[in-house]
Amino acid sequence: MALGLTLRAVALAAWVSACAPALVPEGPLLVASLPLESAGGAIYVPAVVNGDSAWLMFDTGLSHTGLDRDWARTIKLPGADSASATVLDRFQLGELELRGVGVALYLLQGLSEASGRSQRGLLGHDVLQRFTVDIDYRARRVLLLDPTRYRYAGRGTSVPFTADADLPLVHAQLKAPGRRAIPARLLLDTGASGLCLILTTPFVEQHDLGHLTPAIAAPIGTGLAGDLHGTIVRLQELRLGGLKVRSPTTGLGGELKGFLGRTDIDGVIGISVFQDARLIVDYERRRIIVESSKDAGWACDYDHSGLRLIARGPRLEQVVVDYVVPRSPAADAGVQVGDELLSIDGRRVADTDLSAVRQTLREEGARRRLVLLRDSDTVRVSLQLRKLL
Repeated sequence: MALGLTLRAVALAAWVSACAPALVPEGPLLVASLPLESAGGAIYVPAVVNGDSAWLMFDTGLSHTGLDRDWARTIKLPGADSASATVLDRFQLGELELRGVGVALYLLQGLSEASGRSQRGLLGHDVLQRFTVDIDYRARRVLLLDPTRYRYAGRGTSVPFTADADLPLVHAQLKAPGRRAIPARLLLDTGASGLCLILTTPFVEQHDLGHLTPAIAAPIGTGLAGDLHGTIVRLQELRLGGLKVRSPTTGLGGELKGFLGRTDIDGVIGISVFQDARLIVDYERRRIIVESSKDAGWACDYDHSGLRLIARGPRLEQVVVDYVVPRSPAADAGVQVGDELLSIDGRRVADTDLSAVRQTLREEGARRRLVLLRDSDTVRVSLQLRKLL
C-alpha cells in the first residue's frame, strides 16, 4: 500500500516494467469480472498465482503488484528466498490470464497483523492502470474494462486527477473549522483503510493543522514500512470537485520519515471515503467517477472504545491490544497494551474476525463487557462506548 512505500520499491520499477506483458487484449469491453471482499476497511479480489489461489488487496496507491515473501516460499516461486522480485509463469484475474508477469516480493506480516487477514499479496498500479476499473461496493464486484471502448453514461460526479509517478493524484479542497479551504494533492489509495485521509507532515506544518482540536495522539495507519505516527482529528469538510464529504476523519502526520515526510504529495484519500458507493477509476481519461446512494458524509468513522487492536498467532486468531487512547473508555477501565481480548458480551473473539470486533466497538452509546487475558490472569471490564472525536 502507498503508505508504506519505500525507495527500494522504486528500484524495482524498471525490472517489473520490463517483465510486464501487454495487459489489455483485443476483445470486448469487459476484460474481467471479480467478486469483491471487504475486511478492515480494505478491499480484496481473487487471483490465481502459478496455480495457487489467493485474495489480493486491491491497491491503487501501490506502484508495483507484489506478493508476500513468506507465501511465495510456500508455493515455491523462484527467487523467493533472496530476490526482491520474481516472474510468474501464470497470473489470473477472473477471465483474464497473464503470463510472464513481474512482481515484487514484500514482507507483509505487519499488514496481516494490522488487518487481521493473512496478506498474500497486493494488486497494484502497474496492472490496474491498463484498465478502466469499476469498483461497486453495493454489488460487491470489481470490473476491469477495456479503456479504449469504455464510455460512461451515468450521473456520478466526475473528478479529474493528474498522474504523479503514474499514480492517480486527485486535487481536493480541505476545510478546517474557521479556516479558508486549502488545496491538497491527494493520492487515491484503495489500500489505505480506516481513516478518510492521511496528510503528510510537511503539509500539516505548512498549514498549521497540528493545533486542531479535539485530537487523538495515536498511530494513524500501517504500511509496508510499519506504523505511521501522528494525531487524528476531524476536518470540517473534504471537497472533490462537486462532491462534499462532511467531517472526514483525518490522520495528521507527526514524523518526517517514509511516506509522512513526502513533499511531492500532500496525503492520501482512502477507500473508506467511497464505502457504499461505486468508484470508477478511468486511467485513460485521468478522472475518477463517484456514484453514491446517499448524501456525501460517508462513515469512515473512528473507534469508540479507545482500543487499537491487532491480530497475532499462526492463524491470526488472537486479538491483542496494541495501543490505548488516553482518557478513552478503554483507558478509564484500565485496559493495558498487551492484553488479549477473549470475548465481547459473552461472544468468543476466536469465533469471529478482527474486522467484526472493531465494528462491535463502534456503536456509540453501547455498553460492552470485555473479558481479557493479562499474563495468566483473566480481567473483566465494562466499556461505555462514545465518540472520541
